[in-house]
Amino acid sequence: MEYRTGVVYTTNRRVWEWDEEFKNYLRKLATIAIDMETATLFIVGLVNAIPRGALLLVSDMPMVPEGVKTEISDKKVTKNFSDLHLELGIEAMTEIEDKGEQIKHFTY
Repeated sequence: MEYRTGVVYTTNRRVWEWDEEFKNYLRKLATIAIDMETATLFIVGLVNAIPRGALLLVSDMPMVPEGVKTEISDKKVTKNFSDLHLELGIEAMTEIEDKGEQIKHFTY
């Protein structure tokens, strides 16, 4: 299973896929992903000193026009990967619980 770590840019902005200036900004930041759902969890965890993490499932690649999510592509990703994604998340959390593993922080 391939995984990556890096900069994930969080925004609530819609339809940014067609804004070349914004996309150039994301490239300048070396952004590997855009996330619109987990920012609230991370800020609440930070403020309340609650350990937090995210296992994100890549569902589209909007930096190129043919990578923009459609209803059809979304259904395909959900059908092909959601069960595996859930299993990996449960497995990761179980391992952390069983081994008492500390959360690691990476510096880039």
